[in-house]
Amino acid sequence: MKYSAAIIGCGRVAWMLEDDPLETKPCTHMGAYQRVLKDTGRAGVVAASDTDAVRLASFGHRFDVWALYPDYRKMLRDVRPDIVSICAWAPDRFRMVMDSIDSGVRGIWCEKAFATSLEEGRAMIEAADGNGTSLIVSHMRRWSPEYARAKEIIESGGIGTLQSIVAHFSGSLIHTGTHAFDILRWFGGPVEWVEGRLERAPGDLPWDSVEDLGGNAHIQFKNGVKAAVLADSKSYFFFEFDIIGSTGRIRIGNNDLLEYYAQGPSRHYTGIRELQARPFPYYDRHNIWTGALSNLLDCVEKKAANRSGPCDGLAALEIALSIHESSRKDGARVHIPLTSGIKVRSR
Repeated sequence: MKYSAAIIGCGRVAWMLEDDPLETKPCTHMGAYQRVLKDTGRAGVVAASDTDAVRLASFGHRFDVWALYPDYRKMLRDVRPDIVSICAWAPDRFRMVMDSIDSGVRGIWCEKAFATSLEEGRAMIEAADGNGTSLIVSHMRRWSPEYARAKEIIESGGIGTLQSIVAHFSGSLIHTGTHAFDILRWFGGPVEWVEGRLERAPGDLPWDSVEDLGGNAHIQFKNGVKAAVLADSKSYFFFEFDIIGSTGRIRIGNNDLLEYYAQGPSRHYTGIRELQARPFPYYDRHNIWTGALSNLLDCVEKKAANRSGPCDGLAALEIALSIHESSRKDGARVHIPLTSGIKVRSR
């Protein structure tokens, strides 16, 4: 084992989803470490921390890890891990990232949302850069072969000129939405402005008490591409993108949604061209969780570019916060960069 790793926060995304019989494995941080350790020996988990004693003990018994700490700071001091996965809730991540950097870790795998405010995010980026710490943000579709292939199709002109994207998901602009906003930026580029409304306006609550709600928004990219975000709360999970170009269309999302359309002669109207379903272009399949961890280790060794760095995480958060700010101003247009100091609680 080349690098020692530790996990802070032993919940679902840390390891518990490995017990879901429907998930493709690995599907958690610990699952990725186990697979990478088995396949390459590059990194393995030697310690974990959680304030929930029962959950921490369950993790230790399941994975034969016995350096277990209720206080993550003591774990960092005692174990001195090379790599840290931060899987705790968003309000706690800022301090955990900063303490991990101060302890001298070489790499951090941080869950999303990256932070709860832009000020936190900027401080984390500055600290990581200053200490030479590689940091990836867990917007997992950045390592998805399907999404990477969709991006290649867009950039190669496979749907003509990109014109618009509609993003659907099930509420929660920070916890769930930052995934969507990250992909919107990945496909569409930098954002110019946002107009949006929350499901339930927070009124005059203090900034540090604003809740993570669903909502809707219009987004204008600097290159002229437009996006609509439809993110009301639902009783079911929903996450997909409808990507429209001048000559084609891509639909991609959860539940194995992967569709590609290209223009051709209409079967119904003479002299008219319409979109017709085509096989989705071939792509190599690989696991996104091992892809993320391998990317982090390559970043530590300066062998590869960061596919989902802290600046990307901060930019996705900025879109979500801008929708909150726009809603607070009755749907007014909010330009990016956001100047408000808004802070939103999230899981």
